[in-house]
Amino acid sequence: MKTAVGVFAGLLKQESGKNAGKLLLRRRTEIPSIIPGKSFKGNWELPGGGVMEAEKVPYCHLVNELKREVEEETGIPIAIDPMPPMYPVLFKGPEGYDLALVTPIETSLESTKGETIWVNVEELNKLAREFEPADKKTGKDGKGLLGGYGKRMHCMALRALYFSPNPTYSEDAGVMLIEIQKGWQRE
Repeated sequence: MKTAVGVFAGLLKQESGKNAGKLLLRRRTEIPSIIPGKSFKGNWELPGGGVMEAEKVPYCHLVNELKREVEEETGIPIAIDPMPPMYPVLFKGPEGYDLALVTPIETSLESTKGETIWVNVEELNKLAREFEPADKKTGKDGKGLLGGYGKRMHCMALRALYFSPNPTYSEDAGVMLIEIQKGWQRE
């Protein structure tokens, strides 16, 4: 069985001031998604995307795809360690379980492509609770963070914020992840 693998960047604002340690989200412009018949156009997400369906994926390929996706979607060239940490998030895809990897990366650069926002934990959670998918029939764009509260994108974004240079965001993200996991145990 092949697994779809995705790589995502948790770009954290490296500066002093009100945006220090915030996380970059991009508004999705693509209509198709990995879920047949569903669109998430208009929803917010981390920069990144699917690499391939594979049984074996070389680490260097994942790193190169991460760099390519981030620059393609945000215009931000990232320089990262040849073996950066990639935190796994498993999720149920249309044909079994798929794997998403998130890598926290500090940057002082601003996006030059697409619509982006910098968020803290509180703002991220608000977007996650506002989730609505796009409606392809009416042409209505999605709203909020892709997937919603406690779902894959929300957890990956919180995992990235856990590494924020802002200690308040880091602590808040860790608390939220524990709270979300308690909810999973009840399901």
